[in-house]
Amino acid sequence: MPTALRLYTIPPHRAFADALANGLIRRFGGDPMGLARGLVLLPNNRAKRAIQDAFVRASGGGLLLPRLVAVGDPELDEAVFDAAGDPDLVPPAVQPLQRQLILARLIQEAEPRHDAAEAVRLAGDLAATLDQLLIEEVSPRRLRELDLGPELSAHWERSLKLFEIVLERWPRELARLGRIDLADRRRLLIDKVTRRWKASPPQGCVCAVGITASAPAIARLQRMVASLPRGMVVLPDLAIAISDAEWEMLGPHAPDPVTGRRRRNLETHPQFHLKLLLERMGVHRSEFDPWRAASEHDAAPSRSKAIASAMQPPELTHGWTTLPERERRLDGVRALEVATPAEEAQAIALALRQTLETPGRTAALVTPDRALARRVAAHCARWGIAIDDSAGQPLSILPPGTLLLALADAAAQRFAPLPLLTLLKHPLVMPEARTEWLEGARLLDRALRGPRPAPDLTGIDRHLAEQEGRDGPLRQAAAQWWPAARALLEPLEGACGGGPQPIPVPPAATLLDDLEREAGDGPRRADPDMLAPMLRTLMDQIAVRPPQGGHPRLAILGQLEARLQTADLMILSGLNEGVWPGLPAPDPWLAPRIRAELGLPGLERRIGLAAHDLAGALGAPEVLLTRARRDATAPTIASRFWLRLEALSGRLDLA
Repeated sequence: MPTALRLYTIPPHRAFADALANGLIRRFGGDPMGLARGLVLLPNNRAKRAIQDAFVRASGGGLLLPRLVAVGDPELDEAVFDAAGDPDLVPPAVQPLQRQLILARLIQEAEPRHDAAEAVRLAGDLAATLDQLLIEEVSPRRLRELDLGPELSAHWERSLKLFEIVLERWPRELARLGRIDLADRRRLLIDKVTRRWKASPPQGCVCAVGITASAPAIARLQRMVASLPRGMVVLPDLAIAISDAEWEMLGPHAPDPVTGRRRRNLETHPQFHLKLLLERMGVHRSEFDPWRAASEHDAAPSRSKAIASAMQPPELTHGWTTLPERERRLDGVRALEVATPAEEAQAIALALRQTLETPGRTAALVTPDRALARRVAAHCARWGIAIDDSAGQPLSILPPGTLLLALADAAAQRFAPLPLLTLLKHPLVMPEARTEWLEGARLLDRALRGPRPAPDLTGIDRHLAEQEGRDGPLRQAAAQWWPAARALLEPLEGACGGGPQPIPVPPAATLLDDLEREAGDGPRRADPDMLAPMLRTLMDQIAVRPPQGGHPRLAILGQLEARLQTADLMILSGLNEGVWPGLPAPDPWLAPRIRAELGLPGLERRIGLAAHDLAGALGAPEVLLTRARRDATAPTIASRFWLRLEALSGRLDLA
């Protein structure tokens, strides 16, 4: 007799974390150690914090919490999988920076026409594509088995040939290092604990909560958890009430047995990735029961129906006009359309500030537009309100990052006036004697105006030494300050001068310890003028998140961080095409047709994930949607999600 699976879903109108905590306490809280012996698997660390806070709100006193583990944490084996036995049998993972530099070297060796900066950029894209192959468990050898015909363009043929060369050499590099890819290591660890739990189920409860990734290893793990004696799987916003025809319309579709052609999958639909996960788990949506626990932070049940209607496939939207009003009602959802991003940021900041006037009331800004998030945080800071932006900011735009780029630019351009002065006036340069330093930098600025001096520091020396004529007094004054600045710049000139350099040298001059340590595995040589673009590429990939310590009732969240989160007021901003949803990032390595043949996610699947994120955030008691009619350069187009909500409801309530 097959084991009954315990499968549940929490609809979008319920506050996911609070409903989950209330339900788990009701099920296992009777025994003081019932929850403490349990394990809750979550998608990321932000979800861990949300669930922990929900348990605190629901406990009403002391409570021993279950163990919370993020399956997306790179240190996965140190969390739950230390119980899988012999963790040392799984080799360590290669560091992301080291992998990117090695791949850049392989690309440059196979295609010498690529400079170091371009090779590093392409290596980042190659690493992402390689991870998708590993996550989807697609062997790179399948590339040689594809019959692509003559339709493939010469560009894609060259890319595919280079892709194969690099993938053929990459395993040898991993063997040399004694390491494996991080995605491969996570898959091995997940499969290891799946086999262990199948042979020896844990004594306490095990709950897989909010994990919507459709990777085969994740699907196998969740299937195993659902079959455990005290296990359960809880998914967010699974559409168990839509019609079977709509569900089947999504895909994934098998090839036509006659023509061999595959019907187009609706990867832009918010339920597509959930349906794919269910198929890989070997379960049907009819096996899922609604999670019965509720919370005081829930919205009206009609909200879930309206969200499902708004996200229907295009073929079914003609039926919106015949829907009953209760299925189209968006009570509690307001819209604000303003002229510019500056006005949008100011309005959002005012809404956040107003929230604080009601004791205990919470609010969160959710947006993929990081520039908008920074503007809102700056407005709030003027009022003495600190807000944590959990999505972080790229290192390349923070003061330490801009200083590194200024150093690289000044050295690469041989201390031309503009990059030199940008470096000398940087806020992190000489902070202990800032006023005197800036006065000297301004003297040099005035002295360098006019014909461009000869390159290098000696060119500046000769320029300032010519003290005749109208500019003589300016150059004389600047020459008195210049030796102090020159002494600081001489090591930079010595490190980056003289044409192409071995890669380990320029990072040493720019004090990038990590890059200096791993640079020996990267491209062998680089022109100095390639250093700044290469640094920018690497720093754009590093998100710097602030330490916790912002206002406890306010938050700024990215789309990923907002999953499973709720607040009394959710502000969903940047609802323009190209922002939410964002433009699908191109894959320079594999053509869309090749990706489809290999079974990799389509480039448009991110639109479906963005739609699912929006659907989840729309379930808050109060929602404010915002957009600006133009950005910094041109008019904008309202997001397809904004237009759908407007068309469904007839008209969004204005804020």
